Parts: sequence; C-alpha cells; structure tokens
Amino acid sequence: MQISKSVLTDTHFSNHPKNYMLRLICEDGFFVSLLGTGASIRQIGFPSRQMDLQNLALSFSQESTYFSNPLYAGATLAPTAGRISHGSLPVGDHLYKLSRNESGIHSLHGGFENASFLVWELHSASVTPSGDAQVSFTCTLPDGLDGFPGNRHITVTYTLTEAHQLTMDYNAISDQDTYFNISNHSYFNLSGDFSRPATDHILQIHADRYICNAPDFIPEETADVTGTPFDFRHPLALSAQLQKYPGDIQIRRNQGYNHGFLLNHSSDSPDLLCTLPDGSVQMAVASDAPCMVLYSGGYIDDRQQLINGQHTVPSCALAFEFQDYPDAPGDHGFPYHITKANTPWKRQICYQFTIR
Repeated sequence: MQISKSVLTDTHFSNHPKNYMLRLICEDGFFVSLLGTGASIRQIGFPSRQMDLQNLALSFSQESTYFSNPLYAGATLAPTAGRISHGSLPVGDHLYKLSRNESGIHSLHGGFENASFLVWELHSASVTPSGDAQVSFTCTLPDGLDGFPGNRHITVTYTLTEAHQLTMDYNAISDQDTYFNISNHSYFNLSGDFSRPATDHILQIHADRYICNAPDFIPEETADVTGTPFDFRHPLALSAQLQKYPGDIQIRRNQGYNHGFLLNHSSDSPDLLCTLPDGSVQMAVASDAPCMVLYSGGYIDDRQQLINGQHTVPSCALAFEFQDYPDAPGDHGFPYHITKANTPWKRQICYQFTIR
C-alpha cells in the first residue's frame, strides 16, 4: 500500500489554505484519489484489462471545479446532507432559521457556505501497522454559519485496504446543541463510461419502505415498496423498473429516482449492492445511517467536463447518500436526533469493491 501526496499550486488556489491531492494505491493498482476541497473523493479506479485506468467515480476534469462543485460530486456533505424544509431547524426550545440556498425556499446540504466547498485541513496521512492507507481531513464551522448553532469541529477519515474496502468515518463535536447529518455525495458509473446512462446497473437495496416526495423534493410520507418501482429487495436493473412503471408519479416528478429508502440493516448482507450487467464490477455498501437516498442523476446536464475527455449526460451516474431520514427536522414524525453540546457524533459508510 502506498500514499502519494501533492499540493495543488494553480493560481485559483492561492487564496486558500494548502490544498492537497492524495492517492491511496493498493499493490494491484486499485486506487482512491482524495481532494482537500470538500474532503472529496476525486477518483476510484483500477487498471482495466486494456491497461488503461477505469474510473468508477464521476470526476471533473479540473480540480478548481470542486470549489463550486455544481453536482456536489464526491464531496463530504456537512454539516447536513439533504434538504431542511424552509430552512427551519428546531433545537430544544429555539427555532433556528438557516440559509435557504435551494430556490430561496429550502436549505440544501448545509446552505451556501457548507463544508462541501471548503478546503479542509489535512490532519494525517499514513499507512497503518496493518497495512491500510489512512487519510484524515478536518474543518471547523463557526457558530451561526448558514444559521446553524455551535462552533463545530468535523473530521472525516478515509481508510483503504488491500481488499479494496474503502471506509469513511465521520466524527463531529460542537460547543452548543446542534444537528449533524454528515454524508458523502459520490456518483458512480461502474463501467467508467460517463458518456452514457448508468441505468443499466443492477441494484439490490435492503429496504421494505421508501419515502414519497412532494414536487419540491420534501418528503410526503413513507410507503411499502411492494408493487412499486422502488422494490429492489431482489437484484434488478434500474432501467427494468423504469420501463415497468413508466407512469409512476414519483418517477416522473423526480426525473427518475431521488428518494430515501429506509434501510433494514441485516447483519448478514450489505445495505446496497450495485453491479454491472456482466458482473465484472460490483460495489457493496454498508452504513449505520438509517436511510439511503438514491439519486439516479436525472437532473445532471450535459455541460460538465470530466476526466478522460468525457462530459456528463443525464443519468450518467448514480449517487447513494447514506444519511438520516430526509428533512428529519421537518414536521413528518421522522426520527430526529439533536447532538448535545460537547458530545461526540459519528457515522460510518463502507464501500467494498469487487473486480472480476
């Protein structure tokens, strides 16, 4: 296992703290590239049979794009993932008004100055005694930023093993009662070809219920997946479900999938399996988060330039956001947990990649 580290020196970065790009490299060439901007996953890839690099994660062609990151591609979503309706955050007896960065109505992924666009400090990068590559980034969000309470310190630690297991451990603490709901927003196309839709990917999601959305993507209710395009309890291609239920109001309203699945969390199986049709690449994901939002990329436009000369097209990649119930602070009766002052908060997401 190796870790390479470089400092981004483009003039675009001159007004920011030292911004690192790191590459964690397994002995067989499988690798993960990380970027200080947003503590982001830049690339996940491996040498293909054609001896080129097959990249599995959507990657912009220019590192500077990650400062605006229109897709939140690969970014750490902090302090919160997803939407908080009308920017209203109840904490104890106080109702905090958050910045509303989605159409001036809702707070999305933590507001205008969320941690996805910040340069995180590189805290450590080393190979552990057990031979794993481990990298930690930290950032501090001041009290009142985007309306959230508390001076908040957040750490994300990436660990890559020789068995191609990538684990993200999120830890956070605040000097005031606050709300944390941190996740990652990587997009995947396991074929490495982002010039075509990823809806041929086969999914298995261990969830009996999903969340129906209103037209503004705020939850309406939970529903049984049985007899709906949201039933992935057995392996199915997204395209098969989309073709089977062409008139489903939830699918039409969201240009595909942009929905939360309430995870069963079986001890003997991952929460999610995502596989290429030929079975050559598979990604298994497990997390302690109660919910996973599947976004099938229906709103991705064709203007984003990617590495290897590619550019985005609608549904060219799938995002799996492991998080709390969407809009947990809203008036839906969903579980909602405040983190008390000086009390650690944590979450884990683990990807296991299999190359056949």
